[in-house]
Amino acid sequence: METYVRKTFIAIALLITAFATINIARTQDTLIDDIETSVEPEWGRIRIRFTLPINYERHFPKEHGQLLQIFFTVGGIDSQRISISEEVRKVSATPVLPATTLTYEPPLSLNLQRDPSSLSVRFDRPVSFDVRPGEDSRSLVIYLPIAPRESKPLKTPPSAPANPSK
Repeated sequence: METYVRKTFIAIALLITAFATINIARTQDTLIDDIETSVEPEWGRIRIRFTLPINYERHFPKEHGQLLQIFFTVGGIDSQRISISEEVRKVSATPVLPATTLTYEPPLSLNLQRDPSSLSVRFDRPVSFDVRPGEDSRSLVIYLPIAPRESKPLKTPPSAPANPSK
């Protein structure tokens, strides 16, 4: 009886180890770790955090548009192990930030210097932006200026008389 319990325990432990290994491998296939949004007095901010260090290369267009392409290389990764799967993340619209779809596009070849990875950022409307590498070498930050709200003169209420009598 003791041998049966011991074999059952070993079998369960092996199954748990196998499932844990599969989940670790699946986690390493993703490059985008998290997307965080925040609002500062003059800027809306979208911070994209990656699971590996990245080196910002460039972005296009430079300052304004509905589709933004950000190019970067992934540091600390063997070109044979780079993620080849596309990742799509969505950011919901807020009163300040537009709805945004971010798509990680793996490099076209294993020559990571010639063909860097890219992140397509599609806003639901044309916006002005500034792109900068994060301070931690594992993130990119997109800054969107907050347009000042127009102050319109108050209209007179419909029940108020146009010429008040003396």
